[in-house]
Amino acid sequence: MRSEVLYTIEHGYDGDLSAAVLHDEAFVQEYGRSSGTVDWHGRAGAVEWTNFPPMRPDGVFLPDVRGVIRLDGHARPILFRMHGISLGPDEEGVRLFGGPVRWYTDADELLWLSDRYGFEEGTISVETRRMQSQAHVLHPEAP
Repeated sequence: MRSEVLYTIEHGYDGDLSAAVLHDEAFVQEYGRSSGTVDWHGRAGAVEWTNFPPMRPDGVFLPDVRGVIRLDGHARPILFRMHGISLGPDEEGVRLFGGPVRWYTDADELLWLSDRYGFEEGTISVETRRMQSQAHVLHPEAP
């Protein structure tokens, strides 16, 4: 496998559009929406997604993200899903997150994405709820 950075995202949760539900005083299910910008190999675009992450009793979130990327100059969107883990926060109030990502599109020039997996990693500020992340696409190669 060969890994390549596919895009970077600057994003954050939108206002008060989040909710949390406590179950059994130990399990928390949250919901949030986000929007931001994407830099896809120098091409600008916008990203929107929703997250429905459970939080374990030890404070670790398990992201469950579904979203859409719209690149400037592209008529067709790119849908994506990411599941992972979000650790922290550290002493500076920053969580680290990462997990596998899949893309779905019918845009002719990006059809190859439907045959790839990737990995997204990033940080989120607990205070500002702003995030930065980077997605890597994995290219299979013969051994």
